Amino acid sequence: MRLYFIDTWYLVALFDPFDSHHRQARRLEMAVGNSEFVTHDGVLTEFLAAVSRGDESQRAAAVRIVRDVMRRVTVVEADRDLFLRAVDLYANRPDKHYSLADCMSMLVMKDRNISHVLTNDHHFRQEGFTVVNE
Repeated sequence: MRLYFIDTWYLVALFDPFDSHHRQARRLEMAVGNSEFVTHDGVLTEFLAAVSRGDESQRAAAVRIVRDVMRRVTVVEADRDLFLRAVDLYANRPDKHYSLADCMSMLVMKDRNISHVLTNDHHFRQEGFTVVNE
């Protein structure tokens, strides 16, 4: 069974039926549904930030999604060590436009030997990962 890393793009696209990538993410969900998944606290934080402008029912739905992910997916704690290592990666890639959450994701992927990421973010390709978005 293949192991996939879940990036914020995937969660947002699945959540928002008006997102331009929603159908793409739904097809992807069907294709990888019986796999194992990993993400980290920073991705969940980014997801909640991205959908925070919604009304009360949308915010409640977003919280349900996060809680469901935390039950069904391996969620790596964004501890001080991961944060500091991500800051180092961020600092060492001044020519890239990686976010700190991307750096954390890349480190989690390297630590766990995960090569495939559910995302539309080309930055992961730049670090040698396989972007899965179709």
